[in-house]
Amino acid sequence: MALKSIRRATADDVPILTQIRNDAHAKKVAYRDYAWGKDGDGFSENWVRNNVSQKEVYVVELEGTPVATFSLVLDEDKHWGPQEPIAGYIHGLSVRKDFNGRGLGSFVLDWCGDKISALDRRFIRLDCAVHNAKLCAYYESFGFIRVGQYVEPETGGYVWSLYEKAANPLRKRPSARLLITTPKRRVLLFRFAHKSGALAGTAYWATPGGGVEHGETFADAAIRELREETGIRKARISQPVGRRELLLQLPDGEHVFAVEQYFVVDTDTESISRDSWTAEEKEVMVDHQWWSRDELSSTTETVYPEELIQMLDNAGVFGAERPL
Repeated sequence: MALKSIRRATADDVPILTQIRNDAHAKKVAYRDYAWGKDGDGFSENWVRNNVSQKEVYVVELEGTPVATFSLVLDEDKHWGPQEPIAGYIHGLSVRKDFNGRGLGSFVLDWCGDKISALDRRFIRLDCAVHNAKLCAYYESFGFIRVGQYVEPETGGYVWSLYEKAANPLRKRPSARLLITTPKRRVLLFRFAHKSGALAGTAYWATPGGGVEHGETFADAAIRELREETGIRKARISQPVGRRELLLQLPDGEHVFAVEQYFVVDTDTESISRDSWTAEEKEVMVDHQWWSRDELSSTTETVYPEELIQMLDNAGVFGAERPL
């Protein structure tokens, strides 16, 4: 199964997002849907750059290749008018040419439903031109219900179908992640290789850490995970230096809304123990390595979190070496 993922768009994505938006625009024009302009109009890089800087724009990747984009709006939407904060609004869902029919739309809609639900909102909402019957039928096939219309006030303005679908509840999973560093200014990562289950075939490097157990604080979990995953007991643990919130699929297939806090752990040893690892951890955590900044910068392997280097820089981990 091809690995699909979603991340927030940055300015570096503007050229490929412009191409993807124009691929989708051309397809709409082919169905005589001119909501995004007529043949030859399209989107400029400047428009896309402004959109990325002003809105929550996301990139959908298939095996690391950008193949789709969309934005998610949590404020009021002009087509829907003033509303209670009970929904999220999907806009500009666009798929790259030659990548239609690969389940990307379904993947995006499920992802948005999970994210919206995790924000304690009840509905996914979107709109499309009434006369684009194929697009309307597409959304209806995913359970969206037409709950109204919006008519643009200007002469000859478009009529939009307003669609709504209940968002699915999603469990929150708080976890403590550890940025374990030594006097050599190297950081510990584990290599995960999944041979079975929902993540079968995936491999990556990631920080130590794990879920916060009932009755624990994030700091409590950081101390426990340090001992369980490394055997290290003599260390200095910082206050949280980073936080991430993301949709995550667990090895058993469950999708959760992960809330991660990151702690810097200073230790004088690069020796670790596997004695407290569970059978599952021994199966999937196949290697470990202490990484320098240069090694992290140059590797072509997958490393999580994606912004690890920036997080370590901001925390001062890659400063001058400490004396042994």
